[in-house]
Amino acid sequence: MNAAAVHPPLHAHPEPTRWTTLVFLAKAKVHQLRRSIKNRRDGIQPHAKSHTLADLPVVAQWQSDLRRGEYTSPREKELQEGKVQNLRVAATMLHGVEVPAGEVWSFWMHLGRITRRKGYAEGRELREGCLIPQIGGGLCQLSGAIYNAALEAGLEIVERHAHTNSSVGSLARIGRDATVFWNYVDLRMRARLPWRMEVVVTDTQLQVRIRCSEKLPRGPIEPAEPSPATPLNSCATCGIGSCFRSE
Repeated sequence: MNAAAVHPPLHAHPEPTRWTTLVFLAKAKVHQLRRSIKNRRDGIQPHAKSHTLADLPVVAQWQSDLRRGEYTSPREKELQEGKVQNLRVAATMLHGVEVPAGEVWSFWMHLGRITRRKGYAEGRELREGCLIPQIGGGLCQLSGAIYNAALEAGLEIVERHAHTNSSVGSLARIGRDATVFWNYVDLRMRARLPWRMEVVVTDTQLQVRIRCSEKLPRGPIEPAEPSPATPLNSCATCGIGSCFRSE
């Protein structure tokens, strides 16, 4: 019996094909080139790690669990643990970064391209309505945590993008998520005072802290409008054998 008959598609998204994937990748290359040119033109640079601001008070912090729910298959467990590995690698790149007053901090300017050589593993990434295995998958948990800590600290959000489907997590369901995709779907912020970022991954949690001489004044944080929610398939468990990714 066909696997698709046993496990019918869970959502209204059309089944991805090689052609739609190639079109997506081609569009992404164009956007990546444009963003690289714009970064050079705007002078966006990474910021150094330092201990200059390490004694300032913590004005905001955000934490989330590394593992959520029960694993539904060995492959799902592998991808979840891959996400945890990705968060650990990224945390070492961001912990202790200090940003001067008025300068723009960029998520991708600090992490650079995500590769196996840097220590990243396969996690899950939302693409074409499916959660697919991808090197560096799961980093949106980090960008979402940084975004929420920045909101609490009163930092100015220069750039932020919501997921296309709010079913990916609780933050997306209330419009407080921040997705990233190299290098043109970025998370960027700045402040009128110097500030320091601290990112720690414990055995069970991802923790983000922001230090500054004071919490910056900001009006009430109004949740952004969440994206539509439709059920998602995961390539680790969907069982749709007709999809080209399962070949």
